[in-house]
Amino acid sequence: MEIQAQRIEGILILSLDGRLDAFGAEHLDAALNSHLTEDDRAVVIDLANVPYLSSGGIRTLIATEKRLKPRGGGIQLCCVQSYPLKVLAMAGFDQFFTCHTTQEVALAHARALIRSMGTVADWDRLPSYTLDGTRLSVFERSQEPAVLKITSDISKVLYARLGDEDICTRRFSETEYSIGLGALGGSVTECAPYLGEMITIGGTMVWLPTDGHDTPDFLIPKRDTGEVTIYTGFNVALDGTFNDIIVMERESGLPLSISELYAAVFAFAREHRPNFKGLVSIALWADLDALYSSGVKISPIKKFTPANREMIMHPDNINTWMAIATDPRYQGETMVSFGVGLDLQSELSAYDQDGINALFYVHPANIGTQKLLLHNHGVIFKHRPRARSANLDAEIKRIVTEGEFLDMRHLLDTTSVTRALIGVSYITDIVFE
Repeated sequence: MEIQAQRIEGILILSLDGRLDAFGAEHLDAALNSHLTEDDRAVVIDLANVPYLSSGGIRTLIATEKRLKPRGGGIQLCCVQSYPLKVLAMAGFDQFFTCHTTQEVALAHARALIRSMGTVADWDRLPSYTLDGTRLSVFERSQEPAVLKITSDISKVLYARLGDEDICTRRFSETEYSIGLGALGGSVTECAPYLGEMITIGGTMVWLPTDGHDTPDFLIPKRDTGEVTIYTGFNVALDGTFNDIIVMERESGLPLSISELYAAVFAFAREHRPNFKGLVSIALWADLDALYSSGVKISPIKKFTPANREMIMHPDNINTWMAIATDPRYQGETMVSFGVGLDLQSELSAYDQDGINALFYVHPANIGTQKLLLHNHGVIFKHRPRARSANLDAEIKRIVTEGEFLDMRHLLDTTSVTRALIGVSYITDIVFE
C-alpha cells in the first residue's frame, strides 16, 4: 500500500494505491496518525487505485469517521471501485460513508461541511494578550450591540414571594441564551410548585425541578411550535450576538476560576474595547477542573415563603432552601455555561440601577473581594474534544444535542476550568419586559 498525502485549501487528501486489507489498513492508520491534526474536521480518501477492500480496511475508515464526528465532520470517500463498493454494501456501510464520483466533488463537499460548522480559527495567529499570567487569544466576531432582557425581579425569588401573576411564559426562540428560575409543564398552576434553577443555552432548556429528587431535566427543541413554552419567575436573556470569541488559559497550565476568567475579560475590555461599559454576558465551553455549585431546593412562591419573612439566603433559612456543594466535582468533564458579570471597577453610569439590582445578588458561598458580581449557570457533559471553531454557537448546539448529559447547576464563582472557549457580549443596555 502506497499513500500520498496533500492538502488543498487546508483539507487533507489521502490518495491510496494498493489493497486496503488488514495490512493496508496498518499503513492507512499510520498515515492518518501522521497527517490528521486536532484541527481537521474532514478528510478526503481517494480510492481510485484500490481494487480490494476488507473488514480490516473498513474498520480503519469507521475509526476515522468516529474520530471526526465529535468535531462535526467526517470522511469523504471518492472514486470507489466496483468491488470495494460491493464490499461496503455487503457489510452494511454503503450508506454509512459518503462516496463521491471524483476527488473534486469530494473536496467540494468537505469545504461545504467545514463552512457549515463555522470558521476554524488559527488561534496561534490571532491577537494574543497576557494579563496576570492568563493568556487570551481573541477573535473579534461582531460589533453589533447586545442587550439583556429581564423578566421579573430577582428580589421576588430571594424573598420567595412569586405569585402566579409573576410567572411568565417564554418561547424557546426568545431565549437562546438565558439564565433564571423556570419550569416546563402544561400551565402556571402545574409548574409553580417546581420552579428551579434554569438555563437555556443554544436554544436548549435545562432546569433543576424542586421536586426533591435533585435531578436536572432538559428539553431539546427541533423547532419552536409555540405550543410548549418555558414558565419563568425570573429570566435574563441575551438579545444580540457574541462580540468576541476568546480562548483563555493560564500560561502555567493551572486552573482558572470563573471569577478570574471574568476578571481577565474585564481587564482586557477596559483596555481594548471602548464599547465596554462594565457589564458582559459570557457563554462558555470549557474543560472542567472543579464544579462548585448551589441550587434552590424549594420553589420560591408565596405558598412557601419562609415563616420569618427573611430572604432565603438568611442564615436561618439557607440550609433549608439552598443545596450548596463545596466539594469539587466533575474534574475532566466538559462544561458549557452562560451568565452575566458586572465589573465594579467600571463607572457603570450607562445602566439603570434597577436593572443592575435585578440581575445580581451576593451569594453567601461566594467569597471574594467584591470587585465584580457574577451570575452563572452551567451544564456538565461527559468529556468532549475541545471546540476549535470560532462559531461557538454551533459548537454549543452540537454538544447539547450529541453530548452525554451529566448535570446542571448554579455556578459558584470558585468553579474552575483548565481551558475555556468563551463568547463575550458587551452589554449596551438592560431592558425589562
